[in-house]
This record gives sequence, structure tokens and C-alpha cells, in this order.
Amino acid sequence: MGYPIHLVTLQGERVLLAGGGPVAAEKVVPLIHAGAKVHVVTTDISPEMEQWLSSLWRVERRPVTEADVVGAKVVVAATNDPEVNRRLVDAARAQGILAQAADDKPYCDFFSPAVVRRGPVVMTISTGGGSPLLAGQLRRLLEAAIPRSVTDVAELLVRLRERGLKGLARRGRLLKALADPTITRLVDRGDTEAAEARLEALFREEEEPFESGSVAIVGAGPGSRQLLTLRALDRIQRADVILHDALVEAEVLALALPGTELVDVGRRSRVGGGDVRREAQGDARRIPHMIEKARAGKRVVRLHAGDAFVFGRGGEEVDALDAAGIPWEVVPGVSAALAAPAAAGVPLTQRGLAKGFSVRTGHDVDGPTRGRLSPADETVVVLMGLASAADVLAGLIDEGRLPDTPAIAVGSASCEGQRVVAGTLATLAEKVRASGLESPVTLIVGEVGKRALEKTIEAAGDRPAAVEVA
Repeated sequence: MGYPIHLVTLQGERVLLAGGGPVAAEKVVPLIHAGAKVHVVTTDISPEMEQWLSSLWRVERRPVTEADVVGAKVVVAATNDPEVNRRLVDAARAQGILAQAADDKPYCDFFSPAVVRRGPVVMTISTGGGSPLLAGQLRRLLEAAIPRSVTDVAELLVRLRERGLKGLARRGRLLKALADPTITRLVDRGDTEAAEARLEALFREEEEPFESGSVAIVGAGPGSRQLLTLRALDRIQRADVILHDALVEAEVLALALPGTELVDVGRRSRVGGGDVRREAQGDARRIPHMIEKARAGKRVVRLHAGDAFVFGRGGEEVDALDAAGIPWEVVPGVSAALAAPAAAGVPLTQRGLAKGFSVRTGHDVDGPTRGRLSPADETVVVLMGLASAADVLAGLIDEGRLPDTPAIAVGSASCEGQRVVAGTLATLAEKVRASGLESPVTLIVGEVGKRALEKTIEAAGDRPAAVEVA
């Protein structure tokens, strides 16, 4: 198999092209694009060649000789006489010069590929001289499939590289910046100056902390990668290792950068004979593997379908990471509990129809979920609960929950000013009033509140959180 000539540096180099017919006219185009000083020697100039004459370095209308190859970087023999072509190749080879005889494979040191150009991006297609027709057809398919806007994007990247924005350590950040939809829209509009300014600004942005040897427990959402959060995408594209559920879609995993280690730690369920049996091989290895990779200094993403804290195993994983002394963060995902009804156009709450909703798992370690949940088994989440906190919490006690049931209030959740006030059903309302907590506030009641209280400061990550305990 020969080498595509495009991979040889020809800028400013003399290339001998023997012949002036239609075949020679095909050969001259990539040579001109490569910046070669094309020296044409031929007795006749075809109409196909005539259009390129102004781009040629030199044209001599005479028979070509073996002496013409002297001093050439490359020789392309494309006359209508195969014997002349072969003599020129022999003469070139004797002097260590790469040479090619048109349509004569044994006399080709390289092959002229079919070329697709988008500005500085050049894609070459070669069949090793076996079928130029096929190479040409594939070129036409690529020409139709690859948008012209690639030219503008490529030129942007070239300019950024010339200004020093290059290097292995920066490629991940550059790929992330390119994923910004605004860049694409600006390029499509032809506003390359604005696209360049935004691309450079994104490239130079300070990244959120994601330290080596830490774990990000990330919710991948219900399926489509379009429903990933921006922070989830950031962690996926900066991970060294991704331990993912079986239900995480391939299109989400495809967002990981080249070289990222992907490990399926999914735990699939099978239903048969009225029983639910779980295949626990992935479950048995996910936590040890996660800890092992983090201790090896890797940035680890534990990627859950939906949200890790809604019937995922995020709580168990956090406990294990705490016990191992490994730093972690949680990146919430869009739960299927919210996404599936919305995708079907079904509101979970609506004035006059529904005041709230609860979310249950189909099965747990005791089998399928049936009947009403006891207060001790249920977590209650109340949105927009600041103004009515006292009445809501008292009402939950009236329903049979113990006054010392853990309860917390989260203000401005996930924002820089996030605050958490913790107490019990009996004490939280007064604690919220005294704290001066401002809307929006979410109330969380249940035994999980006890563990949430213990983990709140760490879960807040780099976002300050105030915690007041009853």
C-alpha cells in the first residue's frame, strides 16, 4: 500500500508534472493546493489543464526528458505514453526522488488521494491505486455530508493555536468549549469574530474543582444526553474513569473524551415466576473499584441513570467513600420520576387536580412494593415550604409521625448562597424562623434527614453552606 502524497510536505518545492492532458489536469489540483512549485513539461495543453496555467510555477511546451527530473522533490508522470512515464519514474528512483506513473501501479511510489477540503482541514481517501473510481465516489459522499461551516471552525482553532492555546493539558478544555451550542450558532450565522471571542473566553474560564483522587457521583438523567446538566457534562469530559450503570445511554457515554476508561458496573434485574432476581456481579465490584481508582489518583465519575439519590445507590456509595476517606461530590440528575411524566405531557401537580406526589420503587430487598408506606419508611419533600413550614410540619405530626423525626430545610439549593437548617419535626419551624432563611426553601422530612444532616457540608462542595442544628 502506497502513501498518500498529501502527507509529504510540498510547500515551495519543485514538482515535475509531465503531461498536459485530462489526467495531468487531475494530478495538478492537489499539487497546487499543497503549495508546490509545479513545473509542467508537455507538448500539448488540454482545455482541462488550461484553466490551471496561471497557478503553475513554470510551463514548457516540449517533449519531456529524464534530465527534467533532476532537482525535483516529486515527479508525476502523466503523459499519454506509458513507456515515457516509466522511464521518468526509473530516472527519479535512481536519484532517490519519489515518483508516480499515472494508472501504472508498479511504477507508483505514492498515490494521489481523493481530497475533501474544509479550510485547513484536509481529508484524503486512497484505495492504494486499486480503484480511483471508488475513492472519488467516497469523496463526493463526504463532500455532501460534512458542512461547509467546518471551514470556519477549523480556521478559528488554527488562530487560537497560533496564539498559544495548545498542548495536551488543554485539549479537554478546548473540546468542552467547542461543545458550547453558542459557538455553532455563531458560526452558522457567519459571525466568526463573535464565535472566536466566545471560544477564547470559554477556553480561559477557570474550571470548577475536580481533584485527582476524588469521586463525582453524577446523575445522567433519564436517557437523552440533551437532558444532562452542564456540571454533569463537565465531569464526564474531565473524568479519567467512568463507572456507569447499564441503563446509561450510549449517546451519553460517547461524550467522554478519548482515553477515558469506561466500566459497566450495572446491576440488571430479571423478572420470572413472580420473583425479582438481581444480577449482582456489577454491584459487588462497583464500590471497591471506585475506591481503588480514586486511591490511584484518578478522577472518577460514578455515572447513574436518572438521579443517584432517587432509588439509586448514591447514599451507599457516599457512606463507603466517607469510610475510605475519599473526597466526593454529588451532581444531581433529572430523575425519570420527573422526566417520564413530562415527556408524556402529564403534570404531576396541577391546581385543582393534584396537591403533591410520592415516588416509590417497584421493588426492594423485600420484593415488590405494595400497600401504603408507614411514616417511618417515607421521605416527605415539600417545595416552596417557607411560609407554611410551621403548619406543614405540625400536620405531619398529626398524621402519625414522631415529633423527633429528622427534618431539614434547604434554602437556595445548589446556588452559591445555599443554606441548610436542620432539626426535627418539633423544632425545625422555629429554627427556620430564627435563621432568617429566604425563599426558595425545600423541606425534607424522614429518617434520611439524619444522614443528610451529617453529609450536608461535604455535599455542598465548593458552594458555602450554613448549617444550624436543633
